Amino acid sequence: MEEKIAIVIPAYKCRFLRQTLDSIVVQTCRSFTVYIGDDASPQNLKEIVSDYADKMNIVYRRFDTNLGGVDLPGHWDRCIALAKEPVIWFFSDDDLMPQDGVERIIKALECYGTRHGMFRFPLAVIDENGKIIHKNPSLQEYPVSGYQFLLDKLEGRIYSAACEYVFTRDIYERIGGFVKFPLAWCSDDATWTSIGENAGGMIPLPGKPVCWRNVMGENISCSFNYDEEKIAATRQFIKWVSVFYSDRLQDRKLQHAIKKYAHTILHYSLQDRYKLHDLMGICRSLWYICPSVSLSVAFRMCKLKLRNRKR
Repeated sequence: MEEKIAIVIPAYKCRFLRQTLDSIVVQTCRSFTVYIGDDASPQNLKEIVSDYADKMNIVYRRFDTNLGGVDLPGHWDRCIALAKEPVIWFFSDDDLMPQDGVERIIKALECYGTRHGMFRFPLAVIDENGKIIHKNPSLQEYPVSGYQFLLDKLEGRIYSAACEYVFTRDIYERIGGFVKFPLAWCSDDATWTSIGENAGGMIPLPGKPVCWRNVMGENISCSFNYDEEKIAATRQFIKWVSVFYSDRLQDRKLQHAIKKYAHTILHYSLQDRYKLHDLMGICRSLWYICPSVSLSVAFRMCKLKLRNRKR
């Protein structure tokens, strides 16, 4: 059978890699090739990958330089460049896929063809022990636009992880690859939004979820070490939204969502560890979307800062 799907894994950590590959090797449909892009890891990933060489189609490539430390989206792009298949399932080195994952993609491709461009699995979040700690709401039965996805993400109604999304190479190349922000913070959300818009929506793949592993200390979402980069990326992401959806800036749903997102990042993700000039930088980006939103965020966060200082 000709392989239609490239399962692309940008790899650096070995801790859960074997579990990830175990979830792939038992797929009920074998119409895929796995591509492992080793980002010059100090750990011996090749030894783990070699155990699966006779069990499934797998290609391992170790890069001489570590790119993820300075340009993570660039590393993602070079990993995808290893593959030749028309359909890409972008995965992580610690996530898990349902046993019928590839089969569901193939059935969707038979129904919609590769011209559609984007498909989406349900998502569950697991801890280091594989215990489910969160499940996204059930997927809708109809395609969700990139815009609706963005609103859901900004409002905090859903989690989002790369392993959810399957997309065609032609759509990926059409948008110019991954959107780049510092540390790839918000890069995935911007990219899925862009692909979803160019594909005409995200086709749901109902059934068992993919599992995104979120481990404290191993994910920048949970780390306090990159606050400066997160602030810069948040500012750039908001500006990106204002340009990409320049025709929707009057939409109150977008204004409300971006205001809630800014508050969540500043108050919960950064936990108020930002300076006044950081806040002003983010508010300047918000100004492009809606001046009243910018002023509201500035006033609210300054008020919280003053309240915390008095404690």
